[in-house]
Amino acid sequence: MSETFWAVQPLRTPPEYHSKDGVLSITIEAQPKRVMIGGQIIEGATYNGDYGGPVLRLKPGDTLRMHFVNHLPQITNVHFHGLSITPEGHGDNSMRMIAPGESWDYIFTIPKDHAPGVYWYHTHGHDFAERQIMGGLSGTLVIEGFQDEVPVTKPLVERLMALKEFSPNGSGRLNHVPKPSHGTIKTINGQLDPQIAMQPGETQLWRMSAQTADGYFRLRAKGVKLVVLGRDARPLVTPEPTDEVLIGPSERVDVLATAGAAGRYSLMQEKTDTGPLGDMSPPQEMASVVVAADPSRPVPAPLGPIVVNAPKQLPVSADHIDARRLVVFSEDVTTGLFFINHQTFDPKRTDIRVPLGSTEEWTVRNASQELHVFHIHQVPFQVVSINGKAQPFVGLRDTIDVPIHGEVKIRMAFTDPRIVGRFMYHCHILEHEDKGMMATIEVYDPKKPAAPDAKMPGMTMSATAERRHVG
Repeated sequence: MSETFWAVQPLRTPPEYHSKDGVLSITIEAQPKRVMIGGQIIEGATYNGDYGGPVLRLKPGDTLRMHFVNHLPQITNVHFHGLSITPEGHGDNSMRMIAPGESWDYIFTIPKDHAPGVYWYHTHGHDFAERQIMGGLSGTLVIEGFQDEVPVTKPLVERLMALKEFSPNGSGRLNHVPKPSHGTIKTINGQLDPQIAMQPGETQLWRMSAQTADGYFRLRAKGVKLVVLGRDARPLVTPEPTDEVLIGPSERVDVLATAGAAGRYSLMQEKTDTGPLGDMSPPQEMASVVVAADPSRPVPAPLGPIVVNAPKQLPVSADHIDARRLVVFSEDVTTGLFFINHQTFDPKRTDIRVPLGSTEEWTVRNASQELHVFHIHQVPFQVVSINGKAQPFVGLRDTIDVPIHGEVKIRMAFTDPRIVGRFMYHCHILEHEDKGMMATIEVYDPKKPAAPDAKMPGMTMSATAERRHVG
């Protein structure tokens, strides 16, 4: 079906599920699903049948009880990206895989002092994470309270925007090699080019999450003023007016968007280029912003002063650094493999062991001809310097771009007893992760006996033998 035949739709919010009396109980089913995007049917894989992904809303102190059922023809699991909770047992356990036809219960409590903001949950099956996430296996998770930290946002219309991508072949199946050069459909909340309604002079809170396998977004909107208010679920100490918003894979960005005069404007994904060995994506209109007076709503009041009230948003103390480490991202163009410190991922190997209570500085170096995206589970970090240039503290992160033939220095406090256990750090360009660019870290309590080294029952399965690709 030609794209010219689909009707333009308002920007939707995927189904939302709110905690009640301190608990959110939900069943999430991963299943193959034919999805209509624009005028094309694609062969995807979704949570509860929705390519945009169900939205989970909790408050600090709430408990999530997720009964997860795997209807896929391959193993899968769920990772709760950015949450500082236990990586063991029924928590954010990316080490455990769920086989086809089986189920698993994720049960954990959001700490009362957890940073509020936009997070997301997604499959984390090594060797095929790229394909499963492109198919649609992700959703947004909101911990309420960000608007309390930035009070000017409280009366504003909030728009969640899950940014996704899919690379279809002629029959709507995922390309065997899902590269932008083979064609990529980029969507918001599972929609191709929806409409965003605004009134002249109105400010809205746009909460974007790059739930992409590989792709970057450079977003511009003529006729709309943009101010970056937060990144990776935390408000910036100093908000940043900007002409464009750059969002890499897995990042989240909170943006104040203020409309100008009445008219129709394009929210454009501009061309992106991740380097000589990376990917180039063409421009695409992500949405049309229709600015018009709405008689049913009051005339928007001018935006008040932006005051950030996040007293726990503090730099990581540098008074005592317990260890300094070098983490090198590299790749081999001949074999197509990607490495961390000259090794590909082995789930049975523990690459770094850190005693609880430590503060460390890591230098993450990119020795290749394309961008990489560093992410570590469970632990937020402070960006100290980029290519040797000191960076002012603007807030904690869980994801950061590593420049081509450059490096980023980060500082992390491994002081929260809730994060004791084994988890991963990796490049969040999932093609790179699947091909080896991932490693394991264990945070252990030196006052307690060491746990057995191999605690990854699912990842010891042969991913290649178990896998049948989505699509």
